Amino acid sequence: MRNCLLPSMSYPETTTDVERLAALDGYDILDTPPEEGFDDIVHLATLMCGVPVALVSLVSGNRQWFKARVGFQPCETDLSRSVCAHALVEPDLLIIPDLTLDPRTRDNPLVTGEPHIRFYGGAPLRNERGQVLGSLCVIDTVPRPNGLSGTQAEGLRTLARQVMALLELRRSVIGRDNFIARRRRIEQRLGEDHSRLQISEAHWRGLFERLSEGFIIAELVRDADDQVIDCRYLDVNPAWSELVGIKPGAAIGRTVREVSPHIEEAWVQKFAQVVETGEPMTFTRQVGTLLRWYEGRAFAVDGDRFAVLFLEVTDRVRAEVRRNALLEVGDQLRDLTTVGEMTRAATAIVGKALGVSRAGYGWLENDAEHVVVEGDWTADNMPSIAGRHRFSDYGNIRKELLLGEPLIIRDVLKDVRTADNPGPLLGAQIRSLVNIPIQERGRTVAVLLVHDTKRRTWSPETIGFLRNVADRVTAGVARLRAETNQQVLNEELSHRMKNMLAMVQAIASQTLKGVTEQDAIAGFRQRLHALSRAHDVLLQQSWAVAPMREVTQTVLRASSQMERVTVEGPDVTLGPRATLSLSLLLHELATNAAKYGALSVEGGHVAVSWTLHGGGGSEELVFTWQESGGPPVVEPTRKGFGSRLIRSGLIGTGGVTLRYPPNGFEAEMRACLEQVQIS
Repeated sequence: MRNCLLPSMSYPETTTDVERLAALDGYDILDTPPEEGFDDIVHLATLMCGVPVALVSLVSGNRQWFKARVGFQPCETDLSRSVCAHALVEPDLLIIPDLTLDPRTRDNPLVTGEPHIRFYGGAPLRNERGQVLGSLCVIDTVPRPNGLSGTQAEGLRTLARQVMALLELRRSVIGRDNFIARRRRIEQRLGEDHSRLQISEAHWRGLFERLSEGFIIAELVRDADDQVIDCRYLDVNPAWSELVGIKPGAAIGRTVREVSPHIEEAWVQKFAQVVETGEPMTFTRQVGTLLRWYEGRAFAVDGDRFAVLFLEVTDRVRAEVRRNALLEVGDQLRDLTTVGEMTRAATAIVGKALGVSRAGYGWLENDAEHVVVEGDWTADNMPSIAGRHRFSDYGNIRKELLLGEPLIIRDVLKDVRTADNPGPLLGAQIRSLVNIPIQERGRTVAVLLVHDTKRRTWSPETIGFLRNVADRVTAGVARLRAETNQQVLNEELSHRMKNMLAMVQAIASQTLKGVTEQDAIAGFRQRLHALSRAHDVLLQQSWAVAPMREVTQTVLRASSQMERVTVEGPDVTLGPRATLSLSLLLHELATNAAKYGALSVEGGHVAVSWTLHGGGGSEELVFTWQESGGPPVVEPTRKGFGSRLIRSGLIGTGGVTLRYPPNGFEAEMRACLEQVQIS
């Protein structure tokens, strides 16, 4: 498989090679109508490689013509728009991860203009003489730095061989039809000639036998009321036998239910639908009796007959299930608040994703001789193993776990660690198992347990998936412990802060008890209370950020008559410094309103609001205090501590406008939102 950028070059000379063009003409394929067999292959190619475009491209002199296409409207292009021409000289796949970076294709009109293709993967269509007629290609509109996976690349090669097989088959069928027509003419004149027909049919059979995809020809079986009750195999190829594990002789002439008695009813009904509607069906389904997934296409043939072309995609489907399960584990653990909830959620996801009989989470006791399973997920009719267990009761299964290595047992009856005494495991309906150790500071503290009632081969991908789940649970538990520790620390800090504020207040009371201006002392006490309330709000958010609305309502609720105050503004969070500053500001404003302003008389009202102006990284927070319905307003001549505090603004840097209209005092404070949130 080639995956590289080459120096700029013209199209290969083989594009116009006379012998190659003659070989292509020999297939009599150019400018023929679409055919279902080729269409099926490009559909499979898009599904297998996960791309929007796939083409069967034949390069003929000055053009490339598409026998089959998905996701691409034109039926042909000139060579100035061809990428497939470069595949003619490739010994294997031509992979171009980004067409805009390759000198051969960066100026291609299909790259620079609509549809702006970016990725190309093509498998040469090579005949028995080694001549390349074109390519089976897959195309994407986004770059693919990693190209195709190994499975996708091999699948593309396989499908390219099937294109050539269909070309050969088509040529043979055409030859056969032509031969039959000639034979009839000869028979009319000479009487008979059967040998060529037999040769043609033998050739067709050979192509059928060489297909690497499973291929079935079958017919519906109906009851006396003309209802479809089964399907009968008329012919199967060797690849079908390899994919489903059944010999062809055990199937041909028998019905699907005779060959697989427990086959799902959905399969039979889907095939019946294909025959009755005439509409092909593309499927990705599991045969439950085989525990395998298949992807393919079924299409009607004639009468009650139909055909199926398919591949096995079990590994791909299981990989998708594991990937989605990991995403679900991450999503659920993010919102759960107890270790028990986390382990129950994770084990349920693991059990369902892997199709096992039981999944659990156990904690090792200090002696590492016992494991305690608090709760486990089980499939239907499976008993729970919640409780305390001693490792040695189940065989020699502790050594790997204590070393931090997974314990993997395919069959407890044959594994040397459990074969001597499999009774306890079998009694718990455990035939195979995986235990994933979870360590802290190099010591195993817990185990993720997975059990199945039947023998099972645990793939490296499955073990990797279980390790990832265990890591996520470990991280989630660590987060909960950290949050718990943080909460304890916050409560301790809160306790000490309140003690300190109480001590400050006591010292101030003792020191200032002889002072005659008791209003100043009362104001000092109230400011300490405002700081304490701001501290409580911050404590609820782990001293990180505090909601502006909650800070405002908490302070005003204690400092003023809240039924005469309205609070309005968008959700904004404040940093610790801004929270303390806003608390003191609100306290001063509310105190002044209660003494001299709108809240000092009946009918007075205060409107508190804030808005965000600007955008991007330069948003500004604008805070407004507006009084109405109070006594006439007069600008104070004396500037005390309270006035200086108000003029310091939201974060102590000013940005304050004070107005004294007759109808009520107004204050507007501005600050950069980013500074308010991080200060």
